[in-house]
Amino acid sequence: MKLYIDDGNITKITELFKLGVFSGITTNPTIIRRSGRNPVKLIKELLSKFPGDLFVQCVSTDIESIIKEGTNLFELDPERIKLKVTFSEFGMKALAEFNRLKIPVTMTGLFSVPQVLMCCEGGADYAAPYVSRMENLGINLSEVEKMQRVIINGSYSTKLIVASFKTMTQISRMAELPIHSMTLSASMCDGIFEHCGTLKAIEGFDADWEAIKHEGWVTD
Repeated sequence: MKLYIDDGNITKITELFKLGVFSGITTNPTIIRRSGRNPVKLIKELLSKFPGDLFVQCVSTDIESIIKEGTNLFELDPERIKLKVTFSEFGMKALAEFNRLKIPVTMTGLFSVPQVLMCCEGGADYAAPYVSRMENLGINLSEVEKMQRVIINGSYSTKLIVASFKTMTQISRMAELPIHSMTLSASMCDGIFEHCGTLKAIEGFDADWEAIKHEGWVTD
């Protein structure tokens, strides 16, 4: 499974990449708005400072414009840019055009198995269900397992990149599944390190070490 950073804060992303576990960055209009940055300048800085894939969402609302937008974004770095297109009838038409141009696309904003099936049949490279928003709507997260089963049973090349996490339990549920990847905000990444049991263990180890006469230790 791959992990991606779902954030646009350069400082936070810099620290997270030092952990050595992330394969790239995912963005969307909300993330870009929160960054307070010019969209193009932010995308270019993310490409220049960090390795791995960069997922960027198209926002145009007609076919001609979205193809121009997506092509221009892709050309910023054809090896690394992955377009995101919101699932809709219009989005599926855009997907067909991008497939023709051999530009990789993530269909995003997915909530149901039939939506994932349509994305798979349409040739999407990635499909992004929103787990927290699913739960908010009363949708059981077992739906994501069914989505993955559709991909496996149909021998599709589409990969699930699961997004929109708000709790550690949601991350745990998804980590058990044979999905391709998860995308985590900086705050969710911080939360992984803040388990009370881990913090208490660290506190105990530190206290015990301070109680030992450790002169001549390898760091001295």
